Amino acid sequence: MTGTTNGFPTNAQLIDVIGDSSVGIAVTDGAGAVVLHNKALSVLMGGEASHLGGRIAVDGAEDGLAHLLGLLAEQDRIEHVKVTLRNTGGHARTAYVNAVRVGEGDGARIHWVSRPELGKRLPVSSTSAEDQNASDAAAWIRSVDEAAHPSLAPSEDKVDVMREFYQVAPVAIHLIGVNGGVMHANPADIALVEYTETPGEYVGQHIRRIYEDQGLLDDFLARWDEDSPIINFRANFVTKDGAPRPVLIFSTAQAAGGSVNNTRCFVFNDPEPGRDRDTVSAFGWPA
Repeated sequence: MTGTTNGFPTNAQLIDVIGDSSVGIAVTDGAGAVVLHNKALSVLMGGEASHLGGRIAVDGAEDGLAHLLGLLAEQDRIEHVKVTLRNTGGHARTAYVNAVRVGEGDGARIHWVSRPELGKRLPVSSTSAEDQNASDAAAWIRSVDEAAHPSLAPSEDKVDVMREFYQVAPVAIHLIGVNGGVMHANPADIALVEYTETPGEYVGQHIRRIYEDQGLLDDFLARWDEDSPIINFRANFVTKDGAPRPVLIFSTAQAAGGSVNNTRCFVFNDPEPGRDRDTVSAFGWPA
């Protein structure tokens, strides 16, 4: 398999990473009919796709979805497209969509990743006076955690679809284990830090090598053990040649007994790379 050295995550890991991720995920056919979606997308849409005519409601009408499908027909991939997801009950939520189209004709599938528009992020800096529990980022992840899995959630009978999503996803995904090692990374993640030609120098190694701010990473590692979310957080990764790579991180962890089993890290190319990087220093270390 191109792009990783240690194969796919297990079926159970794929179900967890996709189903419980902090970003909305869907797989549709080429016409936009939903095959699979997670609970974060239910929160964005204000309901299950199966209750919304089996489609993603963009701008409250099929025309919005048709516009996105038209873009994908022209260029196969879109990133950071601002949309309003709306249902017939009047629920509306602004999100940014990444998507990729694979295959042709009746066999085409589209893989969608949607992140909510948020004004805040988690965690906050230890020097900040803001109440992180009252932020829109905290409200977002609470809503996702409390949501029920939809009827079209990832499951064992959708393994082929989940594996295809992981392989072609229009966003970087990596799973970090209890020791800080990169357990799995999808091709987009490996390409983000420019290890495509030598993935073994990244996958299976400690995640430390791709973080510019080492104090920030140590803070994150402690938070993952506590299952504390990292939402809408701007940081710099470091590519193989040492160049900074501005990213936007949405990450939660599957943790048990005070120890992380694996993270669910979804990493976007930052659409605003010139913005200041977020800082947090629970240990009092300088950034």
